[in-house]
Amino acid sequence: MKILPMYEPQLSTYNVYAALFSIIAKNDDYLPWLYSNFISIGINTCDDTIYFTDHFSFFEYGRGYTSCPWLEVEKPAHKLIYSFYKSNIKDALLSYLNQDKYVWLYLDQYYIPQSENHLKKHRDHSVLVYGYDDEQKLFHLADNLDGGKFAKVTITYEQLVNAWENDICEHFRRFFIVLNRKDASYDFDICKVKKQIENYLSSRCIDEGFFWNQIAVDGPHAYVQHKDYWIFGQDVYRYVQQQINKIKTSKIDTDLDIRVFHLLWEHKICMLERMKFIVNNEDLCNEYEVVSHVSLVIRNLVIKYNISKNNRLLDDINNKLEEVVQLEKNVLVKLIAIL
Repeated sequence: MKILPMYEPQLSTYNVYAALFSIIAKNDDYLPWLYSNFISIGINTCDDTIYFTDHFSFFEYGRGYTSCPWLEVEKPAHKLIYSFYKSNIKDALLSYLNQDKYVWLYLDQYYIPQSENHLKKHRDHSVLVYGYDDEQKLFHLADNLDGGKFAKVTITYEQLVNAWENDICEHFRRFFIVLNRKDASYDFDICKVKKQIENYLSSRCIDEGFFWNQIAVDGPHAYVQHKDYWIFGQDVYRYVQQQINKIKTSKIDTDLDIRVFHLLWEHKICMLERMKFIVNNEDLCNEYEVVSHVSLVIRNLVIKYNISKNNRLLDDINNKLEEVVQLEKNVLVKLIAIL
């Protein structure tokens, strides 16, 4: 048996963030790095997904580089993945885990019992493998499976092999990544924080960082690295409001993507903790706590709408989104003035 440490993640809207913090959050040493980053947000207008745009992905892009000081990222050669790992995935995983290394790979959710797609639909998705039990013939993995929540589960060796070998994962096998936590340090960068907040308020296009500096990958996700398809900063709220209005006028029962609103809420939680970290100003933090609370209310209204499809809730959501924009701008302008 080998089970690698998994810590409570600070962010969990997407498994790429949850997996990262589950690996590195051994203690509070990483907090200066967290609070110096994760300010910029953007939404991709091709598929309406929202991310922290200065840290889109730590694992899949960047030619093996990472902007996280506590993480080593190893990309095995494609030839090794497609010639050996393709039919020997169990042995490959056991070998890496025995070296205290995590593995990030794509599996077909059709074979994962905890997935809503189990035995219903073939769908590829990335997971983090962090352990195994050879006696029970089980792998330990983590993914956003439990109603979209990041969850740690076990599946049998056979289920994982089937999920890996299915042809639906053929293209994504090249994103087989080996991850290792290392000791590191990071000095809090208040100048970077100030610049990012200013850019966030002005909705400035993000043109720097490991992700944006890379040559765009080929395949179905290549568009994500083209800035022309993105909307940044507080303009994200305007775009979300427009999409909500389209749903309202279409008179078609369509769910709102809860991930958009959950990440916006996590963005506020992170900003509030950042403010407490850098300024001794209880009044200002209390003002921003209201922003965080309204964001949580919005997230919960979205859940209610997805259940009831009551269009009046769409108006409530849009009004609350407008409230967040104004409240947040007022507080962050004050914060910039004292940084």
